[in-house]
Amino acid sequence: MHTSVPPPAVGAPAPLRLAHAHGQAFTPGEAARVPFAEGDREFFSDLVSTAGLPVDDDAFTRGRTAYAAMVSAILPQLTPRDDFDLALLAHATPDATPGWPLSRLERSTARTGLAFAISDQGTTSPFAALRIAVRGIAVQGARRALVLITEQSAVYHRGPIPEELRARHDTGVALVLDASGELGALECDQHSGVAPGDVPARLAALAPPAEGSTGRPVLIAGAGLTRHWAGVPEGYTLHTAPAGMPAAGIWSVLAERLPDLRRTGRPVVLADYDARFGYLGWCRLDVAADGGAGRSGPGRNESP
Repeated sequence: MHTSVPPPAVGAPAPLRLAHAHGQAFTPGEAARVPFAEGDREFFSDLVSTAGLPVDDDAFTRGRTAYAAMVSAILPQLTPRDDFDLALLAHATPDATPGWPLSRLERSTARTGLAFAISDQGTTSPFAALRIAVRGIAVQGARRALVLITEQSAVYHRGPIPEELRARHDTGVALVLDASGELGALECDQHSGVAPGDVPARLAALAPPAEGSTGRPVLIAGAGLTRHWAGVPEGYTLHTAPAGMPAAGIWSVLAERLPDLRRTGRPVVLADYDARFGYLGWCRLDVAADGGAGRSGPGRNESP
């Protein structure tokens, strides 16, 4: 009789760390590099009308930034860290055109591995993507992962848009994670079922008073969070997301300020809240100090 036993348990892989952060702003029309095709007006008008919304005819005379164009512009900035076991595209605003950005990414890198998008988690979609990447949930044993956060402002209808979801800038932020990332250790999570009234207590638990810290920690807060909190946690320096950047804003701030944070090794908490879904996103980055980090320049940050 043949018997078999389960294979020995394998320990959980070490969480991936932050290796590179790059933020890039785009000017509508310049990044897309393609005009509206003859059938685009009819295509988007049909989509808008089917949803019962009035078409904005002027939108077809303005520029747009497709997510595929953002991918093409950002990827060269990631060299030599441009091969991945996992690539995640996270966004809350829809693409300006059906441009197959993940297909563009797969064709433009030496190795992509598993690639998919997260767009159904609202403004906390980046937190969901980072949780998956850092913990190795989708690809066990991944050595490098890309989280690409995109946001664009083109809208083809005149219907109401909640202000907390209204993108007024075209932005892409790339976060490269790998097993030896020297920018710092990451811990990310996304909490569901959080009522607006519970946000202050949850935030206080996730960002306790910073007594005894070697450097005054930083809280980078999204607009959804600041609408429902009770104020800045004790001992934290506050940075808020720019207006009109519902999902990419806090990550853009991180990419811009990372060189300064590295000079002192200040820990960073990033948080945002989407009241529509009851999702509270939270991420802690224990920034590794490096006195020469400023050489990277704002918005272009990488481990040495």
